Amino acid sequence: MIGGDHSINIPCIDAFEGHGDIHIFQIDAHLDFVDERHGVRTGHGSPLRRASEKGYVTGMTQVGIRNVSSTARDGYEAARASGSDILSVRQARKLGAEEVINRIPEGARVYVTLDIDGFCPSIAPGTGTPSHGGFLYYEVLEMLQALARRHEVVGIDLVEVAPEFDHSATTTTLAAQVLLNFIGFVFHERARRAGNVAQG
Repeated sequence: MIGGDHSINIPCIDAFEGHGDIHIFQIDAHLDFVDERHGVRTGHGSPLRRASEKGYVTGMTQVGIRNVSSTARDGYEAARASGSDILSVRQARKLGAEEVINRIPEGARVYVTLDIDGFCPSIAPGTGTPSHGGFLYYEVLEMLQALARRHEVVGIDLVEVAPEFDHSATTTTLAAQVLLNFIGFVFHERARRAGNVAQG
């Protein structure tokens, strides 16, 4: 699914009800764990909070988090209480791509939600909530490649691209390239696994 704002994640996760457990891997500057704002519980600051309420969402790994604009302290406390593994950009860099993905439970079926503001606005200025100090291209690509190698990826959304804020079109090109490569990683691994099964 291609957004739109991050609220599109809510019906995406709803669609997995009755189809087995999933783990959510989020790349984002913001935690998006708001319970309610101005009477709205399904806005773009709430998708991960709504997902945490689903019995079939067995865990979350939230990476790149570095801004409190969408979630106050109580949201962070609620996220941790629900079992979320929250990593800042600096923590993720220190661990490295492989070790970040190794924190996801073995055998998990993973849904990936990627907010473009997870990237540094120096390479992705076209978003409504830019936050400096984000990931660079290969940092994200290496995490996604490691994820595809280790886990079954069951869904993807990429959100919050706002082309009107970037007349160079750098952000849209980045989004398209990340999505294209990630889909390629997923299908390459599916083919490899199918080949292993056929040979085994």
